[in-house]
Amino acid sequence: MKTFTVAPSPFNSVKFELGVILLVGLLLLLLLAHGRMIDAPRLQLLLLVAYGLIGMVWLLVRTRWILLRQQTAAARHSHDEPQ
Repeated sequence: MKTFTVAPSPFNSVKFELGVILLVGLLLLLLLAHGRMIDAPRLQLLLLVAYGLIGMVWLLVRTRWILLRQQTAAARHSHDEPQ
């Protein structure tokens, strides 16, 4: 039996968060479109755009944090090596 594995990567957590953001966004879209939580189409659009922008900013910030952490670790490792 084969199992599905993902290669270790510092960005795996960002990939997971992207999946969660997409699923929650889809659920929000379905609730707004079919559940009629909010009747005003402009307000529905505003809510979806705001959710998308917040999700985008979160993913950008998380990616930047990981990149900075990787660069810091690489710089620290290069300073520790004897020349």
